[in-house]
Amino acid sequence: MTVACVPNAAAKPRLLIILAAAALVVGVAPLLFPSEYFLRVAAITLLWIGLAGCWNLMSGYTGYIDFGPVVYFGIGAYTTAILMTRVGLPFFPALALSGLIAACIAAPVGAPTLRLRGSYFAIATFAFAETMRQTVLEFDRAFGVTLFDGSFGISLPPSGHTNLFFYYCLFGVSLAVIATHYYVDHSKFGYGLKAIHESESAAEAVGVNTHITKLTAYCLSAFFLGLFGGIEAYWITYITPTDAFSVHKTVQMVIMTLLGGMGTMLGPVVGACFLTLIAEFLGAAFVEYYLILIGLVIIVVIQVAPQGLIGFLKQRYGWKSL
Repeated sequence: MTVACVPNAAAKPRLLIILAAAALVVGVAPLLFPSEYFLRVAAITLLWIGLAGCWNLMSGYTGYIDFGPVVYFGIGAYTTAILMTRVGLPFFPALALSGLIAACIAAPVGAPTLRLRGSYFAIATFAFAETMRQTVLEFDRAFGVTLFDGSFGISLPPSGHTNLFFYYCLFGVSLAVIATHYYVDHSKFGYGLKAIHESESAAEAVGVNTHITKLTAYCLSAFFLGLFGGIEAYWITYITPTDAFSVHKTVQMVIMTLLGGMGTMLGPVVGACFLTLIAEFLGAAFVEYYLILIGLVIIVVIQVAPQGLIGFLKQRYGWKSL
């Protein structure tokens, strides 16, 4: 038994060194390539790495397919916008509150919803996201107040910051999401999530409090989604319900995670980088029909690597530490 455990024990520090080196490279990259185009593409890639990672924290590890994570992204965006424009808070306090409020809303929503399973949970989360979008659209007109500004949306004050500022904001939060994945992969909490994915009834039988474990992952995911929503709102300085609660964001999170590998630490990173960069290249080279080409690329990757790119690497090359 001791000999069998040695490779796994040795793999952890090696993985940490690789992750630290990768983080260092990503951290200094803007200083080496100070192009505005590079910064914007890199920042967008970091945003999608984080969003896909948030979806993976809940759905990838538990197998509960969530079609409503964008609701917490939208809550974060609107919270930041309202706190900055209506209350006059600076960006960072508003951002922190956005994450906390998203998590606090996720708790009472997730408590009953996470008792559903399979397609019932997926439908319930999708319905909640659409309900929130309609609520934000109609709230001001229904109650005669000025809070969300309906379909006109909210304009934030110009940030005065460059893309480099938002790059590092997104880098910091994305790094926190990846670190959370590492914790999940090597903790009792994470083993509980994986046990739920394999068999929830069996997990309960061995003493896992499945409801609390799922709810914790759900709220943690919502917290990070709220942060990303707040950063994007301040970055683009204008949000509407249609954009903030767009189902297309959810679909993209799901596709990126599936391409990279569900329930793995680096799956969202690989999937988000792959799809974002492919879309950027094809969009520039084939303006009129690049969406068709992206669809074909996704189909080919899924056919070749049905377990995701990380799963393919594990099976083909035995990279078990990914």
